[in-house]
Amino acid sequence: MSELAKQIDVLLRRLNALGLRVEQAAQDALEATRRLDVDAGKAVDERDAEVDREEVAIEQECIRQLALYQPAAIDLRTICTIIKVNSDLERIADLASGIGRRVKRMVAEGASVGGDADFNEVAGITLELLKKTIDSLVDPQIDLAREVMESDKQINQAYKRFVRGVPERERTKEGGADRAITLFMLAKTLERIGDHCTNIAEDIIFWRTGEIVRHLRTTTEQR
Repeated sequence: MSELAKQIDVLLRRLNALGLRVEQAAQDALEATRRLDVDAGKAVDERDAEVDREEVAIEQECIRQLALYQPAAIDLRTICTIIKVNSDLERIADLASGIGRRVKRMVAEGASVGGDADFNEVAGITLELLKKTIDSLVDPQIDLAREVMESDKQINQAYKRFVRGVPERERTKEGGADRAITLFMLAKTLERIGDHCTNIAEDIIFWRTGEIVRHLRTTTEQR
């Protein structure tokens, strides 16, 4: 194994570890919202700094490897993919951190999602999509990555169902408008996590096949 290959292997292992950490952050953040656990939400937010530091360190090491070895073909694709996936993972961690911070506001406003079937559907689909995304990264699987791309539609549909139901549930309650805004933002955050999962899936397909699928889905849907 060449020295570059060894360095790429180290970077991939670091990226996989970061992915698992981000997945756990999202799980913990959503559990905090269900239990309205302010301390648990705060803990998720505080751990985000660790993800930020590792994201920067991975990117810097990728740039160093590009400058040092000037890789081509699959090595170049791999490093480019690491840089892009690394960025999306950090954004998912930021979104999980935001969910953690929002728990305090939910408690103050009397907002609750624990027994909301529509919200739990959005959350469940999001976590399952994130798990598939990380699985397809740790053990690169093209079919699973394509499944992630298709599953993003499910989050969008579940998000719309939840958003349609919030005004009806909150409009007659005192402080309902504030709670509705908080719940809208919470669900929108989950939808954005799904978008980042799709980005990662597209990058994995490019990494393993050289195929750029980033705009194919949009083009097909417009026809």
